[in-house]
Amino acid sequence: MKFTKPGFGIQCLLALILGAIFGKCVPISWMQALHPLGQAYLQLLQMIIIPLIFVLVVNSFTQLESMAHIRRLGSRTLFWFLLTALIASFIGFGCSYWLDPGQGFPADQAPITLKHVPTFAQVLLDMLPNNLFDQMARGKVIPIILFGIVFAVALALGGDEVQPVRQFFAGLASVFMKITRWIIRLSPIGIFVFIGEVTNKYGFSNLLPFARFILTVYLACALQLLVYGFLLLAVCRINPLRFLQRVWPALLTAFTTSSSLATLPVTVETLSKRVGISEQIVSFVAPLGANAKMDGCGATYPVIVCLFTASLFHISLGWHQYLLIILTATVASIGTAGVPGTATVTAMVVLSSVGLPFAGLAMVLGIDKVIDMVRTLVNVAGTMVTATLVAGRAATQDLSVINKSET
Repeated sequence: MKFTKPGFGIQCLLALILGAIFGKCVPISWMQALHPLGQAYLQLLQMIIIPLIFVLVVNSFTQLESMAHIRRLGSRTLFWFLLTALIASFIGFGCSYWLDPGQGFPADQAPITLKHVPTFAQVLLDMLPNNLFDQMARGKVIPIILFGIVFAVALALGGDEVQPVRQFFAGLASVFMKITRWIIRLSPIGIFVFIGEVTNKYGFSNLLPFARFILTVYLACALQLLVYGFLLLAVCRINPLRFLQRVWPALLTAFTTSSSLATLPVTVETLSKRVGISEQIVSFVAPLGANAKMDGCGATYPVIVCLFTASLFHISLGWHQYLLIILTATVASIGTAGVPGTATVTAMVVLSSVGLPFAGLAMVLGIDKVIDMVRTLVNVAGTMVTATLVAGRAATQDLSVINKSET
């Protein structure tokens, strides 16, 4: 009987299952010995992120035919970003209002020092390009995207004189995509190590006091994924289960690394090669989404934290305060793009909008890794669905690719 090598998606799924079992069964010293493997995989992803983003953005915009196409692409992307973020905020509100995650929660957890909330001016200035090499070294992605757009627009309007430069970036994009594919083939190793570390560190008894809060977050995120499936079916006539089959390597990478940015190379490869979306759209939506599409971290989670805090400290909120929480979370999920610790910072912004104490947030930071996995999965899923919706409306998706069997 001839052995058939499992497809890439199956390899990732097996790595998730086997890693979870392995981490639960072995002593912590074993996971510490495997930790460098996971870190090596993560560093390879981080190595390619900045050059990949810049080259893809430049190559994408230089292929657009006019400024009208650029405006159309940007407006469609922003529309779906805001709409799905608003839906995510409402879902977070509904789940937390129904499940009441603060009920029965022990209020004597040890306090944790929270991050400083940056002002709007600080966030805005942090997004603008400055010393690009310094910002690249610090992993600041939004300034690189903005500079890439400006550079690409100038290149697109440069005429025949800059044609060799456009060809250079087209070739460079192919080179970086090939390197990205090499790194992505290592995903099962990284997934195995990361999920093993989580199951090794957190036991059921440690998570029991937080069970209702964790359930609320996971239920809200699951409902948001169902919303994505409905949008794919209604707008693009794409079977959500088929879409899930094609994109789960990226989702599993997001779940185990808890980083939208680290998952970006996998997201780009998945959208272009496994979903069939044009390079122009992928190169714009994916890098932007990795920083600004935060349905899990920036929309759903802060709303749940607000209602959890209100319930925990017996603070009554009116309907106008509920509405303010939802709207603030929707805007903040995009407005805090590029800020480190987006989920925590956005939650603090939303808590401040209605005068709720930060103590409730501090109490759940100890289990942030467990929650962050599913939040990041929703963030990345939102980015991929947005790219698909934009491509579907622009008729720039090769549906024969997504309908292929698993390879």
